[in-house]
Amino acid sequence: MIYWISYYILKFFALVYFRGRADGLENLPAEGPYIGVLNHNSFVDVAAITLVVKTRITTMAKHSLFQIPFLSWWLRAIGLFPVVRDSGDDQAFQRALEVLKKGGVFFIAPEGTRLHNGQQPRARTGFVRLAQMVRCPVVPVALHGTREAMPPGAIFPRPVRLSAIVGEAIILPPVECTPETKPLLQKQADMVMLKVYELVEVLKARSPRHRTA
Repeated sequence: MIYWISYYILKFFALVYFRGRADGLENLPAEGPYIGVLNHNSFVDVAAITLVVKTRITTMAKHSLFQIPFLSWWLRAIGLFPVVRDSGDDQAFQRALEVLKKGGVFFIAPEGTRLHNGQQPRARTGFVRLAQMVRCPVVPVALHGTREAMPPGAIFPRPVRLSAIVGEAIILPPVECTPETKPLLQKQADMVMLKVYELVEVLKARSPRHRTA
């Protein structure tokens, strides 16, 4: 109940306050399991995702947010669970794996952090290992406008237009998940994120702020 109430409230804001738009929705698989892979720019990403998905999804957030009493309750209620960044959090990995094995939908920002300096952090390979273990598709999803809506230090989001686009689902070539294959897994992760950022460029080109006369 809390999940769907929150979903429709966030979607209302995404559509009305942020004048959101989404394209490529036909590329989303009809059902899980699948992994949605997106770029992460701000907390407004949570609202932007509602422009894309119509089914219940699960994702993760940094563990420090779950130390705030009410926020922790709400995050768990809407399908988020904590992850300790840069630690190889096996518990978080197993929870994501369980979601997918049950036929669920898992969304993740593999870079694990917001982009504050224009640089693209290296994608972590956890989502690739999940896809390999479950043999499920990976779907690139690009978000645009969320950082402008809530830049670092902002307390309340600005009414900036949000946009999202879903790329074609990717079936990764089978690779055994071992220490020896880590470079290949990293190559697959980088390939998926390249697709995401290609879609980001599509959204930028459509944005009035980036068009040229």
